[in-house]
Amino acid sequence: MKTLRLFFALARPFWASRAGWPGWLLLASVFAMGAGIVQVNVYINAWSKTFYDTLATFNGSALLDLMGTYSLAIGALILVIVSKNWLTKALILRWRQHLNDHLLERWLGERRYYRLGLGSEPDHPDQRIAEDAHLLTDKTVGLVVSLFINTLQIGAFVSVLWQLSGTQTFSLGDYSLTLDGYLVWAVLIYTLIGTLVTHWLGHPLHGLNYERQRSEAAFRADLLRKRDHAEQIALYGGEQAERQSLGLRFAAIADNWRGLMRRELKLGTFTVGYDRVSNIVPVFIALPAFLAKTITLGGLMQIRTAFGAVHESLSWFIYSYRTLMEWSATVQRLGQFQQAMERLEPIELGRGEALNTCGLDVLRPNGEPLLCGLTLQARPGEWLRLAGDSGLGKSTLLRTLMGLWPHHRGTWQLPGGRNLLLPQKPYVASGRLDQLLAYPATQIPDPLELIGALKDVGLGHLATALQRDAEWGRELSGGEQQRLALARALLYRPDTLYLDEATNQLDEQAACAVLERLRERLPDCTLIGVSHQPAVQRLFERSIDLQTCGVTCKPVKLELLPA
Repeated sequence: MKTLRLFFALARPFWASRAGWPGWLLLASVFAMGAGIVQVNVYINAWSKTFYDTLATFNGSALLDLMGTYSLAIGALILVIVSKNWLTKALILRWRQHLNDHLLERWLGERRYYRLGLGSEPDHPDQRIAEDAHLLTDKTVGLVVSLFINTLQIGAFVSVLWQLSGTQTFSLGDYSLTLDGYLVWAVLIYTLIGTLVTHWLGHPLHGLNYERQRSEAAFRADLLRKRDHAEQIALYGGEQAERQSLGLRFAAIADNWRGLMRRELKLGTFTVGYDRVSNIVPVFIALPAFLAKTITLGGLMQIRTAFGAVHESLSWFIYSYRTLMEWSATVQRLGQFQQAMERLEPIELGRGEALNTCGLDVLRPNGEPLLCGLTLQARPGEWLRLAGDSGLGKSTLLRTLMGLWPHHRGTWQLPGGRNLLLPQKPYVASGRLDQLLAYPATQIPDPLELIGALKDVGLGHLATALQRDAEWGRELSGGEQQRLALARALLYRPDTLYLDEATNQLDEQAACAVLERLRERLPDCTLIGVSHQPAVQRLFERSIDLQTCGVTCKPVKLELLPA
């Protein structure tokens, strides 16, 4: 039941919204195609009796006519199956697009992607959004459609099988039993036994599939980290250590795979044997009636086909067991991810004309105080430096003022307008240079404006590379990346700019030149910064020592308060 509750919570945003109406229409169309498949199968079942009875009479001309009608039926079946498959894929794509947009909106909204990483973040959210969302939509639609078709097939063929069964009397010594529809009871009992044994053998697959998805995601994430930090690894000469680390990751995959192999060997041994035996069971059950000449050869073949159809449909749980276990593991992973995002409280930030804090306490993730009782104010357009020893918490304070750090108490008022924080290590992704410069804006400014910003920060030599797609994080040095980040600030034109050692990879002369240009281009921007470069410190109008603007922190554990 827990898995179903998680699934309905994941499915509701699409299926219970206006965006889900085209999905319902597609699902209804898929069901209609499924009903068509069942109807053709019923026709072929009736055809088989006529064919084998005609075959027993060696009537060649009648056989040719029957082959013609069979060809038409097969042609119709192919058309219906192909249409069903196309509509199914269209439905999966539409649902996946909506689910992908929903998860991304939730994950990126309220900066949950960052805040989750500060606490108990579910492992590998990237894999849950990219792969688990695909598995959920694909397997859910596949299972629902196959269940619907098999249910229709049970309804269609049970009546056929009941009629073919007639009334049979079974004797055992002095006892006799008369049954109507004995073939139906036989297929029900046979399938029930198979279902119980399948569940007994296969239920550990849920945990194994959950672990498989987790270990595969961990291995891929580790490979990506090696590539992202290739230069640092090369400088350390850490290839052997990295090889050992990746080997351990893959060993977990291999151990899990062996567990899956052992469990699927047991389950497969039963299901394969069960499937093969099922082909001959209806013949053995109906053989006494055939030998007593109460049914014809055609009737025997019709019983075999109808029994097989009912048995196959009733065995849906057996044949779909592996998929169901993968589906349940996927639902659990996505459900945990969604619940983790929902547990985060909304961010509420006070706004005003200027930055103003009153008795603000900044805490560590474990609740211990870092900065206490901070009272400070920054006037509009002022350049204010936050001073203090290394490790005091200056960077954490900047993130608190931006609304990123959730561990705090007290109040503060943020200035209105747009805010931007430039960290020590800029975010430089792969892509076109003009898109990188415009970040975090989504609209790319005029090329002349981009070139002007590049020249202002000393990157004029990149003016001809605006449309070049490259891995700029590898091509640009640390100082060039910091210059690029400052060019972003010039283009973004924030009302308040936070600098966290944003020029520490530039020499003091170059850092001062770039910051002076920043002051010239953004005269009304309030700048709050942290820097240990003496020449840069002199550019600020005022400095506040964080050790003197608050109260002494008591080394006691405080209650964590959400942002």
